[in-house]
Order: sequence, then C-alpha cells, then structure tokens
Amino acid sequence: MKTEEENMLYIKKYSGFIISIVIGLLLYEEANYAYTYRAATAYSDHMIYRLILSMGSGSSGWNGILFPILAALPMGISYVREYRSGYLKLRLQKMSRKRYVAVTLIQNSILGGLGLLIPYVVYCLHLYFEYGTKAYLNIKEGETVIMFHPKLAASNTIAYVCLLGTFVLLAGVTFATFAIGISAWIKNTFLTLILPFVLCIAMAILIPDNRFDLLLIFAPNGYAWASVPIILIMSGILILTGIILFAVGVKNNEK
Repeated sequence: MKTEEENMLYIKKYSGFIISIVIGLLLYEEANYAYTYRAATAYSDHMIYRLILSMGSGSSGWNGILFPILAALPMGISYVREYRSGYLKLRLQKMSRKRYVAVTLIQNSILGGLGLLIPYVVYCLHLYFEYGTKAYLNIKEGETVIMFHPKLAASNTIAYVCLLGTFVLLAGVTFATFAIGISAWIKNTFLTLILPFVLCIAMAILIPDNRFDLLLIFAPNGYAWASVPIILIMSGILILTGIILFAVGVKNNEK
C-alpha cells in the first residue's frame, strides 16, 4: 500500500475523533442555550442542574441520545476502512492477528471514551467558571432533576461531576467496543455508526423496565432507581459482545 493511503487512514481516524469532540461540545452548549433562553424553569443556576439537563435526551440535551454515534465515530468504523482499502492485509503481515485485535480494541476504547469525556470535561469547566457551585441546590423529592445520588450532589459538587464523568467514559468505551465488533461482520460504515444508536432506542421502547435502559450508561441521573450494578452489567455485556464479535470477525475475514 502506498504511504499516502496509509496516512489518509490515520487522518480519517483522528479527524473522526476531533469531530466527535466538537459535535459533543456543541450539543452541550446548545442544551445550555436552550435552558437559558427557551425553558421556563424554577431551577437555580447551579452548575449541576445545567449539567444534568444538558446530558438528557431530546429537547433537554441531544448528547443523551446521540452518544452511541459519537462514541463510534473516532475509530469504530476504522476496521471497515482498513478492510476495504486492503490495509488490513498489510497490518496482519506485520503483526499477529491476536496482537492486531488487542491493539485495535485498546485504541478504539481509548478514543471512544475520550471522544465523550473531553467535551464533558470542557463543558463542566465552562459551567463551573460561569455559574459556580454556590447557588442553592434543592434536593427535596419532587422538586429537583437530581435523582441519582442527590445527597452527594448537594454535599460535594466536584465529586458528583467526577462520578458522572466516570459513566460518560464508560459509555464511550462500551459503545465504541460494541460498534467495532459489529463492524467486522457488517463491513458498512453507516450501519456501524447507526446500529448501536438503534439498539439503545429499541431497548428503551421494547423493555418496560427502565432499569435496563442502555441510555443510563451515559446518564444514570435520569432515574432515581438507576442501579449501578445493573449499569455495569449492561456495559460489561456489550463490551464482551463487541470483543468476541471483533475477534471472531477478524479471524473469519482473514480467510
């Protein structure tokens, strides 16, 4: 393969990473704008309120529903590009299949996780410097959007932001891994990006028990009954599924 083609694959990979960060940050800021100028609300300007509403879904924050696509954007579709271009054969000549699978999965999970975490961190810093944490934080039942560990949110804002950031990172790793897993089988960039998103929506509609809503992996603050063990189990199942699909898919495609 020509060096220019190899460089182009790297450019596409990291441009996807940058695009994911930019889109994520724009979605946060759009939600913040909507909160400020469109929403009639009795909530204070405490940064936690704005953060949680910006992480929601639909009109209260599109990050909460589009994050599976943003997680897959940095590198989830890289395998399809390598396979179609023929670069995959060159890489497998230079390293064993097992090493290729391991390296690709690790790189993919890092970029997918950071693709969601970086805009989250930047947005949190923006909220902190603009609104701070001194505003009154009402955690009485029925009077707050904070339903996931509200006492921690009231007692230690920074710790609460870090807790939510951990789930954001987990969501990025989870859906990036699942996306690259299915990409080894469907070999289609559009479907690789869209199917994890479709899975989230389908489960939210078809399974009446909201504790198994995959959207909770990104934003567990949506429900008071959000269970950390269940979230970790759902995430673990998707990650394991992605790893198995990718490893077996690469092996089959090598034949």
